[in-house]
Amino acid sequence: MSDRTRTVLDEFFRRMSTGDTDGATELFAENVAWDIPGATELVPWIGPRRNPAEIREFYDLLDKGLIKDRFDVERVLADGPHAVAIGRLRSIIRSTGKVIETAFTIEFEVNDDGLITKYLLLEDSWHVANAVLP
Repeated sequence: MSDRTRTVLDEFFRRMSTGDTDGATELFAENVAWDIPGATELVPWIGPRRNPAEIREFYDLLDKGLIKDRFDVERVLADGPHAVAIGRLRSIIRSTGKVIETAFTIEFEVNDDGLITKYLLLEDSWHVANAVLP
C-alpha cells in the first residue's frame, strides 16, 4: 500500500507543479476529510472541505487570493495508506503585496482505490492571517 500511496502523491504533486488543479482535484475521493486550519474569517481559501467540488473552490479562491512563488516538497514519508509531505512555501497576497514564507506539513490518507481521503495542511496560520490584513 505504501507504493500506491507514494504513486498517488507523486502524481498529485506533479499535477500541482504544472498548475493542473483540475487534475489534482480528480485524485480526491467523493468523501474527503480536508482541512487547512486557521482564521477562516480572514483567509477565505482555508478551512474544511468535504468533496471534490469544495476542493475545486479552494483552488479558485487560492488563485484569486495569492500569487504562488514557491512550493517545495522536501520529503514524503509513506506508511501504508498514510503519508506526510514536508516542505516550504512562499506566496504573495494579492490584496496586500505581503509575502508569506513558511514551512508546511501535509498529512494524507489514500484509499484502496488510489484516491486521497484525507488532506490536512499545517502551516504558520498566524503569519498567513496577518499577511491578509491591510
